[in-house]
Amino acid sequence: MSTTQATTSLVNKLPVRLRNFFARYPPQIYSAAVAPRPSPEETTKAVSEESLPSPYTPNRDAKGYKHPNPKEFSPSRALLYSDPKHPNPFLPRKNFCSGKWIGPRYGLRTQVELVKLAAKYNVEALLPPGRKSTEYKETRRAERGLQIKGTGIGQKVKGHKWERTMEARLEDRRKAMMEMPEMIRLWKQRGHGRGWKKWPKR
Repeated sequence: MSTTQATTSLVNKLPVRLRNFFARYPPQIYSAAVAPRPSPEETTKAVSEESLPSPYTPNRDAKGYKHPNPKEFSPSRALLYSDPKHPNPFLPRKNFCSGKWIGPRYGLRTQVELVKLAAKYNVEALLPPGRKSTEYKETRRAERGLQIKGTGIGQKVKGHKWERTMEARLEDRRKAMMEMPEMIRLWKQRGHGRGWKKWPKR
């Protein structure tokens, strides 16, 4: 069996909805497999978990979460690519004549149905990149962290007061322990360690 015959047999096994979609948007032009990926230089610009400071801070600068700049690089945003010559049907596009944005050809609900159907037949990688794809969701979840404020990359937790002041208290305790031998020596020189002082009788 030749490669063309094998490909034809695989295509015939797909449901009609996917075949119609791939006929309208060929995978060799629109799929996520041929979309450009972020370069390693851009990936290193993203914040890594290893370089993050302690989530508990002694000050109150982390009281509110600062939303990221939408123009900054992020791995999840880099996945959503649309070629100007072949607009992605899953993403909105801008009309350069009027300057207005045009909605995606397929809505989010339809995208979810297509992604589930393609994942069932192991052809999700042939779909165009979108916000409902599995790869985008996993990348986005890693960036945002849990659904708890402060658990994402670059976020901080306000915490309790004893947690915010813990580092300062531990540092004061360490300095006191380092100065303890000198304090004991000075105490003995002044004669304070020779026994209990007798109280005068009344």
